[in-house]
Amino acid sequence: MQSFDFIDIILFLGISQGVFLAATIQIIQNKNRNANKVLSIILLIASLMLTGRLFFFRSMSSEWFFRIAIFVDTLIFVFGPLLYLYCRRLVFNEMPSYRLHVSNFIPAAGMIIYFIWTLTFSFDEFRILGREGKLNLLYFIIESSGLLFNFYYCFRCFQLIKVYKKEEKKNLSYSQNLAPFLSSFLITIVLFMVLWLISYVMVYFLHIYTSVINYNLVWISIPVFIYVIGFYSLKQPSIFRMPWSKKKNVKNKERLEGEAIENLKVNLEKLMVEEKIYLDHKLTLSDLAKRLDTSANNVSWLLNNIHKSSFYDYINHYRVQSFIEKVQKGEHHNHTLLALSLDSGFNSKSTFNKAFKAELKDTPSNYIKKLNVI
Repeated sequence: MQSFDFIDIILFLGISQGVFLAATIQIIQNKNRNANKVLSIILLIASLMLTGRLFFFRSMSSEWFFRIAIFVDTLIFVFGPLLYLYCRRLVFNEMPSYRLHVSNFIPAAGMIIYFIWTLTFSFDEFRILGREGKLNLLYFIIESSGLLFNFYYCFRCFQLIKVYKKEEKKNLSYSQNLAPFLSSFLITIVLFMVLWLISYVMVYFLHIYTSVINYNLVWISIPVFIYVIGFYSLKQPSIFRMPWSKKKNVKNKERLEGEAIENLKVNLEKLMVEEKIYLDHKLTLSDLAKRLDTSANNVSWLLNNIHKSSFYDYINHYRVQSFIEKVQKGEHHNHTLLALSLDSGFNSKSTFNKAFKAELKDTPSNYIKKLNVI
């Protein structure tokens, strides 16, 4: 009987962890359910991919392991589309929920056809074809397609993050720190794919074979993905997802006129100065629009065209001024800067520091030191 080695243990841990997290995520009832449904599928697919790789490493003496390993390779063409679906459902609110078009799975269908074709050969016949190099062109086409396909979907995910960042400043007065996480996560995936690309170039163009950087490295890296994204989702708070609009904004179009503009300006100032609505840590554009009894588009238009500011910058301007007032009253002698920032409406230290520096071109601590000098 063939003994288990280190790579078998790594793959087995990745498989079991993926199945566990896929099930656990579904138990969480109140956190980003539409996105996490897709994440559970991705985790299960990642586990299946690892299972196929485990079978491949042990397939030399088993035809069944060999056949299963070939079939499971199909999933490499499913990973990219589902990754994009997860990112889109996580950051954008669409009704009905966004679904992938069947065309996204054409390459996977091609791999299934390839698998069916392999069944026309016996186990020994197929291994002979491989040893004689008659499958090299086919392998080259499959691996090239896999690389291009997954790089393409990573690019689309980065485009989603770019759109999300713009929409976040339009709709939220606080930062969810979602874009940095997704960017880091995608960069990690791209780095693994770059290693795959290096291996691809070395094998097919330089004819260099190495045990350090090779195709299997991609499969070994998948457990890292499983641990990071799976455990993050377990502690991830419910996310305010941005509205998704396919309509482009029409520039220079007056949404409001004369008296309507003045009334909205007056009501907005009342909410900010008298009611201090900016003290709400989770204030959104839609919340503000409801208080003003108008549409979110009207409020956004007013801020962009009259106040020359995004919603995020406009609200945080008042929060920064509130913090400064507290400092000028000497409250920083009895409370921490973080406590004062939270009392001013900020929801985190990072958001506060970023907004303060954007407003005053200085850090809070340096600003206070200059006040003391004066």
